[in-house]
Amino acid sequence: MKGFIIALLVIILAVLLLTILWPAIIAAVGAVLGFYSYNKLRESNSVGEKVLYSILIALGALMIFSNLKGAIAVIVVAAIVYFLLKNKKSKRYKENDTFDYPYNK
Repeated sequence: MKGFIIALLVIILAVLLLTILWPAIIAAVGAVLGFYSYNKLRESNSVGEKVLYSILIALGALMIFSNLKGAIAVIVVAAIVYFLLKNKKSKRYKENDTFDYPYNK
């Protein structure tokens, strides 16, 4: 019985999260669609491809603008992640002065 109640609560939580976060999810999908289409538009050569990718960019923009509350949420989350990770140095780039030779001896 406990397992059934826990499963029911997990399902209710998932539905509530999807209900609350649905505009943010759709706005993020629109942003990904627009970005992908813009990159493909820059690579395309034929007129048909350019028209197709332009229409996909417009669809991505419409998805963002129709869910403006979600777009604002996505922008806020992206800004928070950016400012949290901005000043952290990568572990690959260590302070290594092995090749700092004095050339003017």
